[in-house]
Amino acid sequence: MSCHRCSRARAFTIMSCSATSFPKVCEESLAKFVNSTNLGHLQLAQIALRVSITEAKFTRSYLTKLASRLEIAHLEEAQAIGDCIDQINDSVAQLRLSLKELRKCTNKVGVDEFLWYMSNVETWASTALTDQINCAATFEDNVHGKIVRNKVRAKVEGVTKVTSNALALVNRYVTRHRFSRSTHRP
Repeated sequence: MSCHRCSRARAFTIMSCSATSFPKVCEESLAKFVNSTNLGHLQLAQIALRVSITEAKFTRSYLTKLASRLEIAHLEEAQAIGDCIDQINDSVAQLRLSLKELRKCTNKVGVDEFLWYMSNVETWASTALTDQINCAATFEDNVHGKIVRNKVRAKVEGVTKVTSNALALVNRYVTRHRFSRSTHRP
């Protein structure tokens, strides 16, 4: 998508999000947070991880409320949602670790340190995504009521898309950072 009348920040977001699996979701979720003061691949990856953490927390809250409403009448569904909540909790923890590690990646760290930090970031973000996918997979069979299954899957799908995009932006940062370091060596 071209953006002839966009701000520099919006154009950067659109261009960066085009490399993700869900570009429209990426653009919409990041648009209000990206501005000319935080314009860069590292900053965009950090923002994407923060958005993913927030979305995972909202999903956890939604699932907790849904489970409490179903607890007595539909014990099996409530238990499945409880398992899903555990997966989302793990996801939140992994995303927080990713963001914390990503914040250590500055131009002041050496190549080996950078690669170590980024390996951790990618691993934890990928694990968070797997946790979210596993949560959604809990509701793939027909054991659970169709309405509950669809509500849970829709909510979890939203956080999964945001996390997938965050991981893609982290990978984009790693690739660009490695390239820029290799081209600036004497």
